[in-house]
Amino acid sequence: MGYRVTLDSRGRITLPKEVRNQLSLSPGDTLILRTSGGKIVLEKASNPFERLANLLGNLTFSRELRREAETEALKEARARFA
Repeated sequence: MGYRVTLDSRGRITLPKEVRNQLSLSPGDTLILRTSGGKIVLEKASNPFERLANLLGNLTFSRELRREAETEALKEARARFA
């Protein structure tokens, strides 16, 4: 389903409430905007630390190794959404 929105004088749009509800968006959430084939693609940004925690589950290891894993996850997220 498509929604018609209007660009204001400052280049902003308002996301319809139905869209915000479908994506569980709240004030302060971060979104990723990119263009693809003349279209605008907008998606909710994932938290790389949450993703890492979900991937690792209850796995325990040294603080230094965890910090290194978090750094690598952040690099990957930045590269993906740059």
